[in-house]
Amino acid sequence: MPLDAVIEEIRRKGDEQVQAVKEEARKEADAIIAEAKNKAEEILARAKEDAEKEAERLRRQEISSVNLEMKRLLLNKRKEALEEVFKAVGDRVMKMDSETKKKLVENLIKKNAVSEAVVYSNKDDEPIVREVISGMPGLRYGGNIECKGGVILESPDGEVRVNLTFDDMLKQLYEDKMSEVSRILFGE
Repeated sequence: MPLDAVIEEIRRKGDEQVQAVKEEARKEADAIIAEAKNKAEEILARAKEDAEKEAERLRRQEISSVNLEMKRLLLNKRKEALEEVFKAVGDRVMKMDSETKKKLVENLIKKNAVSEAVVYSNKDDEPIVREVISGMPGLRYGGNIECKGGVILESPDGEVRVNLTFDDMLKQLYEDKMSEVSRILFGE
């Protein structure tokens, strides 16, 4: 029986070694699993942080985009309001009574005409302009032009033209005074 005892001892030692290897393998597996869990948690935390940063970036970008769109809309509305003011002024010029228009045209011609100048006006104002220049020797009527009112003065040789139409003066006034009108209307 001593052989049985040796076999039993070998089995027992083999079982102990198997148990030790299994225990070591389990500890190693637990360590690997723990390390994998830690790495997974780190990766998840980084991914969450990256996602939050991206979401914040997108939110800021969206807010910036909305703000930009709002500014664009506001500027368009302000431009429309300024254009309405400009149109209203143009409409008032068109509705100017003939006496006021005559004084204005006479003043423009007296201050800007040179001798022998040719004077042009729109068809509606032709009688007024003809009446004004009839008392100014050397000036002659040259014909009709498309405009809201006012005159164009031209040198006899046609080389120099002075545009004194209401259209041109309103356009110049609009360009010169737009920022001032904007400040008055919008408080800027």
